[in-house]
Formats: sequence, C-alpha cells, structure tokens
Amino acid sequence: MTWGDWPLILSSVLAQLTIGAFIVLGLVIFSGRLCFGQSDRLHRTMPVFWLLLFAAIVLREADFMLQSHHESYNFTREAMLIFVFFAMALIYWFAEKALFASDALRKAGLLLVMLCGLGYLGHGVWVRDEHWLEVVHFTATTLCGGTLLAHAALVKAEHKVAEVDRYLPKLGAGIAVICFLVGVPQLATLAGDVEQSAGLFVAQALSLGMLLASVGVWLMPTLTKSKPALPVMTFALVLVAGSSFGAGIG
Repeated sequence: MTWGDWPLILSSVLAQLTIGAFIVLGLVIFSGRLCFGQSDRLHRTMPVFWLLLFAAIVLREADFMLQSHHESYNFTREAMLIFVFFAMALIYWFAEKALFASDALRKAGLLLVMLCGLGYLGHGVWVRDEHWLEVVHFTATTLCGGTLLAHAALVKAEHKVAEVDRYLPKLGAGIAVICFLVGVPQLATLAGDVEQSAGLFVAQALSLGMLLASVGVWLMPTLTKSKPALPVMTFALVLVAGSSFGAGIG
C-alpha cells in the first residue's frame, strides 16, 4: 500500500484495535472480578469503541466505493465481519445498559460478540498467510494493541482489580515479543535485497521498533510499581497505532 491508501489502512487499524480490545474486555467481564459499579463504568467507556468502529466502517467503505466507481462495488468478507461485530456489540451494549433480559442471556450475547471477534481475527490471519510480516502486524495490532486499549478502558473506568494491572501489560508484552521474533527473519530477507526494497525495510523496521516502544511505555507503571495513568497509556496507544499504520504504508 501507499500513502494514497491511508483511509483503508487507518480503517484496518481502528477495527483491529477495537475488536481486539472488546475480546479482552469480554474475558475480564466473564472473570466476574468487576463489581456492578466497575462494570457500569466500563460500559460507559464503550461509546468510544462504537465511534472508532463507525469511523473504520465509513473510511473503509467510502474508500472502496471511490476506487470502484467505474466497476461494480463488492462487499468484502472482512467488511461483513466488521459490520456483524458492530451490530452484535451494540445490541449487547444496549441490553447491558438497560439490564434487558436475564444476566445469563446477556452473557450469552457477550459470548457471541467475542466469537464474532475471534472469527474476524482468524479470517484476518487466513487472508494474510502468504505474507508473514502482514500476519505479524495484524496479530500485534489486534491482540497486543487491543489488550492495551482494553487496559486503558479499564483504567478510565477506575477498576479495582489489581490482577488486571499486573497481567495485561505482561500479556501484551509477550504477544509483542513473539510478533517481533517472528518478524525479524522477514526483515533479514528484506535487508538482503535492500537496493530493491530499502523503503519497505525501513518502514517495517520502524514499525517493529514502535511496537516494542509502545510496550516499554505500557510496562513503565509495572516497573516503577505505580498505578497506570491514562495519559501514559494513551501515548502507548499512539505508538502502537503508529506502528500498525507505518506497517501498512510500508
């Protein structure tokens, strides 16, 4: 892709971050560690997710429509998965906010949304499996970036679960390290043909570097034994989003 494809790249970044975050938050909700007040505050942060997903859908579909104005417009499978996830997540959110139906039925709805998110993740890896660097960046953004966004939402919701602050940064760091180790051999291949792909090599190297930098910022409260602060986590989110956007441009 090139700079001219920025709407599609930004759309993918926003969708990956949001869907990954919702999967992680679903696991936290299912853990039962959030009291009613914490859960309610967490659900009050979710309109930001819906705004990000809406922006992702508008950017993606507007870009495809403009590119195919001389041809018939095709609705892609990935777009369909994002639409279905968005609709199901909104239904679950409205049901949870209104306390509609039983708790068991609402939990079943949350599980369905999470399964749809996992379907999006699996499809994304499947369609990119011929290009390992694309798989690495897609996985890093969805799982590592999504976990970071989920943690930021929990911090915004003033959660009281100490395990979240201990384990989520470590989980994100582990995913990032795995993605980095998988991506390094691909960088070595690009470096061997640097005359033909110098720009691509620099873009991918900077992208992986920004991924590690975002994890470093995210881990700072853990290393200093302090409470996570939303401005620090926002900076880490900017880095991980920049990493994924740079990878798309490269």
